[in-house]
Amino acid sequence: MDEIIIEHANQGNLKDVSLRLPKNKLIAVTGVSGSGKSTLVIDVLFNECQRQYLEAFGMQGIQKPAVERIQHACAAVCVNAQSGNRNPRSSVGTATNLYTDLRMLYEKLGVRECPNCHQLYKNSVCAEETIRIEDEYMTYQYCPHCHEKVKKLMHTDFSFNTREGACKDCEGMGSVWEIDLAQVLHTDLSLSQGAVTFWKHRYQAYMISQYANALAYYGIKQNLKAAVAQYEEAAYRLLVYGSEDEKFLSYVKDETIK
Repeated sequence: MDEIIIEHANQGNLKDVSLRLPKNKLIAVTGVSGSGKSTLVIDVLFNECQRQYLEAFGMQGIQKPAVERIQHACAAVCVNAQSGNRNPRSSVGTATNLYTDLRMLYEKLGVRECPNCHQLYKNSVCAEETIRIEDEYMTYQYCPHCHEKVKKLMHTDFSFNTREGACKDCEGMGSVWEIDLAQVLHTDLSLSQGAVTFWKHRYQAYMISQYANALAYYGIKQNLKAAVAQYEEAAYRLLVYGSEDEKFLSYVKDETIK
């Protein structure tokens, strides 16, 4: 079991090739162009690994390569020598499709905490119920401890490419971009003196007038000739974070917001 045994491969340019490949080793296959390197690795070994893997689940669809026998093969992953996907969401897991397999394992064999009784249980032992809500189907599980009905975690809940599974902070991108306020806002200056670095010329005058209108709308009195560092907290948060900022909204009266 410590090696893969290939016996009498005759696929493509291969002529009765037999060899043994040690497992848990990094192996380089070399040879002149047309000697059958890719045929041996991809068309024979990889395809047979996939064929045996699928047949273990009672599935078919991959034709057996022209080889007499391959012993001790296991599930394989093939990463082709092609230009990679430049999508920032791509990773080794998505390129090899292992990401999909892992999500299926979490869904089928995962252990989770019941949100009601907080005890752990296995997904595989739960009774399930599927309910149709308008045009969607929702699957629920019953906790084996308290019998509470909870939404079943599906493979989409473990995907950063879906609304259900994506991190709410980075939205599945893996990184969060934040503005360095020190680079764009000089609090020792007033707005007309250039406190906001990217407010220039006529655009500066326009934005100051818009900001003044917003202050008036929310009933906030602020001397715009003062340095930004001297602003009241509500005026500062309106300038920096906008009118939808939760902390800003907590500073203004409800009746001013229509």
